[in-house]
Amino acid sequence: MATRHTYATGDDLRDYLAGTSYSSGWDADSAAIRRILEASSRLIDNYTDGGAYGPVTETRYYDIGRGSLINSPQYHTLNSVDVIGTASGLAPVVPLDGWLTSTTTVTAYDDTDRGASTVLTEGYANDFFLMPYNETPKTIFKLNEDSSNTLDSGQQTLAILGSWGYTADTLSITTADAVGSTTATSVSVTSASDFGPAQAILIDSEQMYITSISGNTLTVERGVNGTTAATHSGGATAYKFDYPVLVVQACLDIAKLTFRNRDMGAGGTIGGGEAAITTNEAEIGSVLHTLDDYRVTGTSNGVIF
Repeated sequence: MATRHTYATGDDLRDYLAGTSYSSGWDADSAAIRRILEASSRLIDNYTDGGAYGPVTETRYYDIGRGSLINSPQYHTLNSVDVIGTASGLAPVVPLDGWLTSTTTVTAYDDTDRGASTVLTEGYANDFFLMPYNETPKTIFKLNEDSSNTLDSGQQTLAILGSWGYTADTLSITTADAVGSTTATSVSVTSASDFGPAQAILIDSEQMYITSISGNTLTVERGVNGTTAATHSGGATAYKFDYPVLVVQACLDIAKLTFRNRDMGAGGTIGGGEAAITTNEAEIGSVLHTLDDYRVTGTSNGVIF
């Protein structure tokens, strides 16, 4: 799924670059600014490997290992019935391949043919826990040792539909006029001063992505990040997402370096031969390292290690 979370707006970048010596026409090049911010944001996502920092609604699948899938959740050998749970005395701990802020449906499937399935319920008296217990986002699924439900071994036998991302925090900004069509791409708001191009917003349960602004009218892409385009009543609150401050700063720093490289060229290389990297690459790498505490470790392509 294409992610439409960009961690700084065009106006943020214009403010950040104000007074620099880059080409005089940069601040009018809105399309280039948006592309650079989008690329900077995806570079951050790829580095931290947790997905987007804002919420994306989707289903992710996990293999429960046996045989050729030799890595079972706790490195245990499964018993002859090929299940993990009360019957086998094992409670699997499944590292997730991203940040999870909330769940809609968690499903355990019967083998890989999905001939039968069980919807699991979170909680102490139910089927599973999400960990860490006292923090959000969650990065681990743990089957309750007291649950009567089990996980069958096989490919994609655990499915989690939920809101994936580091945070779902929002800031209330303004109210929107009625949106009477699911295909309309213009949304009028009371005040657009705190919005900017290259920004995801939330109205009711629908996310939209701003491509441009004229006065108090937003031109948007509808139903992004796994949400569904819907109609909206007048007066509905329009929110923007509140990303971690270090992520916002990293996005601005990478975009600044990219703009400098575009206008002035990379300032030399470090090292030699095939190992040589540009100064610009090294500087971007230094920026990304400020986000090391956000990096996710766990599974690779949904296969449990």
